[in-house]
Amino acid sequence: MTLRELEQPDRSVRVLIVDDDPYFRLAVATTLAHDDNLEFIVGEAGDGRAALEALAEHQPDAVILDLRMPDLDGIAVATEIAKRWPHVRIVMVTGYDTDEERERAERAGIETFISKTKLSDYRLSELLTDR
Repeated sequence: MTLRELEQPDRSVRVLIVDDDPYFRLAVATTLAHDDNLEFIVGEAGDGRAALEALAEHQPDAVILDLRMPDLDGIAVATEIAKRWPHVRIVMVTGYDTDEERERAERAGIETFISKTKLSDYRLSELLTDR
């Protein structure tokens, strides 16, 4: 182990980005790649079923999860994550930020629920790790 490694512990976080919009996934991946606070290892999935497969394969620490997607929606995926990978932190994002959708997310145990239009107001590294 080098002196630098001793001074700077491993702060990498394995993040899975799940959204049916490939441009949104690219934007989030680009944002994470330029975050100086943490080093991110990023995987992607375009729908709920692919998300569960990617979770099993990559074992991420955190997931940025879209609420509305084909096959399985974000609530169904989050419920499965809670059962199979309870250590995974979930940040749910949506373009449909309504009281009803927030209540659905809260009932599913989602602690972090953010409108896609307000995502730039947050530092993703703080949402994806223990503060």
